[in-house]
Order: sequence, then structure tokens, then C-alpha cells
Amino acid sequence: MSRDRFKALMAMLHVVDPSAEDEHDKLRKVSSFLEFFKERCKALYQPFQRVAVDERMVKSKHRSGIRQYIKNKPTKWGIKLWALADSLNGYTCDFDVYIGRHAGHEVSANGLGYDVVMKLVAPLVNQGYHLYFDNFYTSVKLIKDLFQVLIPATGTAAENRRGFPESMKKAQEWARRKDRGSMRWERGGACLAQQWKDNRPVTILTSIESANEFAMVARKEKVGNAWRNINVKQPKAIDEYNHYMNGVDRSDQIFSKNCALRKCMRWWKTLFFHMIDIAIVNSYILFQLHRADHPDEEALKRPQKFSVAEYREELVRQLAGLDEYGQPPVHKPPIREPGQYETAHIPAFSDNKRNCKVCYAETKKEFKVKTYCSAPQCQVYLHFTTEKNCFATWHCKDYPHPD
Repeated sequence: MSRDRFKALMAMLHVVDPSAEDEHDKLRKVSSFLEFFKERCKALYQPFQRVAVDERMVKSKHRSGIRQYIKNKPTKWGIKLWALADSLNGYTCDFDVYIGRHAGHEVSANGLGYDVVMKLVAPLVNQGYHLYFDNFYTSVKLIKDLFQVLIPATGTAAENRRGFPESMKKAQEWARRKDRGSMRWERGGACLAQQWKDNRPVTILTSIESANEFAMVARKEKVGNAWRNINVKQPKAIDEYNHYMNGVDRSDQIFSKNCALRKCMRWWKTLFFHMIDIAIVNSYILFQLHRADHPDEEALKRPQKFSVAEYREELVRQLAGLDEYGQPPVHKPPIREPGQYETAHIPAFSDNKRNCKVCYAETKKEFKVKTYCSAPQCQVYLHFTTEKNCFATWHCKDYPHPD
């Protein structure tokens, strides 16, 4: 497909009926499409036991009321999504577009992070899922309320959160007096607060693990002028958190390698391209799971390292009706003889001066003129005087056009 044809098709793209748009909805250009897309993501897949909630940034520097800036993210400018993903493979189970703290709905007294998590996990309640999230969402109330609906959860925590145990505060002072690997904890009902000293103190809230289980992790310690390897005790809650918190990051890593995202002036097209990426990655994960369940089926056999890029190419060939292998057909515009055009060529005058195309091609010198050819496919500046008629030379059938 030629570039101009692709741009023309993209200019006609619409995903909702313009007459049905709600003027008060910031996502009115894609809202109905997003709802349909999220329902399909949830309907086609049942997550494994461990899932994670995290934020995702869709890169964009458009101008709209939903663009966000996050200083510490690799993608600092863009559209922020709250995403629920399977920790095992990165499948995006559900997501919600953040349109602003005071837009769309009121934030409850429990905070924005609490509201986001409870909304995303609503279809998973009373099923025994284990949930992981970072300190933006974590609070004692959230951990306890999730446990009431049979969703044990784990998350890193900040000391200034409401309900945080007083005896666990001032972690920096506590860590200065302790050796690496030291731990302390306090339990309040279903919620266990635990701190561990590594290079710095790490605080975690959990309703999954106990305080008496731990793992061993390798660290390096400098003795004199030499470094040596040592083993340090680590709470099992932190070990499990490090292992299962990467669901959203895993899918982001797959997106970064191959994505359909393009720079657009329209913010909603950025979201549309991201939905294409989510659909491809989710379908790739489903295909890999299906292959694992049917290892002897000949039609599902693929190379051992079957990448998302190879899957994407195979998917495009299938949707476009192309051969499974070989070069795809190339679109070539019709060939015309030099001087053969579809519209009339009429000289016109401009307020600006530009180099004469013919003179510059022949002498490599600049001869600026105000006359140009007004035909849409031409639009080149040319001499058109009694002394010099480059206009006729350019439109001559045998003239070797440099373009």
C-alpha cells in the first residue's frame, strides 16, 4: 500500500457513531469501542491464580485533557491506563483509561488507588485469586476488604498511609541499628505488616503469606578491598511479590518490541492503535496456551522460538488472504509517460520566490521565480517569460524529470 493511500484511509477512520457521542464524556470518540473491547478480553480468557494491578503509559504528546506526565516512568508523557494482567504470561484481562481525578466519577474517602483496584477485580471476587500491586494502591483497608471477598493481596506500602501500624513507622531509624536481612512485623487481623532491611528498608502489607517463612537471596558485600557473595534472609512475602508483580510490565515489554503505535494528531487514534497491540499480544498468548494443550496437532506446530513478530506477520497474511510464505504483492501506481497528466497545467503567480526546477537541475544554480505550475501533481516553480520558458521545457514529453 502506498503512503498516500494509507494516510487517506487513516483520515477516514472512525470507531463510534459521531451522532451518538456524549459531549460530557472525555472518551466519547472511543468509549463504546473500549467497552466492547474490554468485554471481549474478559470473555475469552480465565486468568490463572495470580494477577497484578499496575499503571501503563501509552506514549503520546497530544494536546487533550487526559494526557498525563509521570516523572519516574520510562514513558513520561502519554495516556495512563490502570491495567489488570495475569502474572504468569502478561495477558491484559481488564483496563481502565484515567481521564483525571475529578472527571468522570467522584473519588471515595478510601482514595483513588482503592477505587481503581476494587473496580478492576470486581469480576474476580470470591474465587480465590491472589492479587499484587505497588505502594500507590496499598492500604490496610484495601488489604482487609479484599480478604473479605476471598482475594488475598500483597503490596509494598508507605508509612504515611492511614491505618499503618505505629510500631512499624520510622523504618530508617530502625534500619540503621540492624544488619542486612533483619526483619520485624506486626499483624492486625488478616493484614500482616512486615519490614525487611536490604540496602534500604522495604515495607510490605500482605494477607497471603505468614511472617515465619523466608527465602535466601544472593547479595554482594565488600570486606576490605574485596567483594564477596553472601546469602541473606528475605521474607517470603517479598520474594513472592518480586516474582508475581510483573504482569503488566511483562505485557509492556512485549509491546515495546513490536507495536502498531504511530504518531497522531488525534489522541483517540493513539488509544485505537494500542487496542490493536493488546489484541495481538492477548491472542498470541491464547495461541501459545492452545499449542501447549495440543502438542501433537500438526497445524499448530511452530518453531521453538516463535516470536510475537512472526505471529503478527502470520496474522496479517491470514487476514489479508495472502500466501503463507513468500513476498507479499507490492502496490505500484499506474505508469504515465512524461508530460501525460490528468489535469490541465496552468501557470500561476505566488507571493513567495522559489528556485526554478529546470534551471537548478541543469546548472545547480539558484534562479528564484514567482511563477509555478498550478496542477496538483506538479506544483513546481518554473521560468515563464519571453526570454526563458522553463514551463514548456518541464512539461515536454522527452524531458528527463529529476523527480
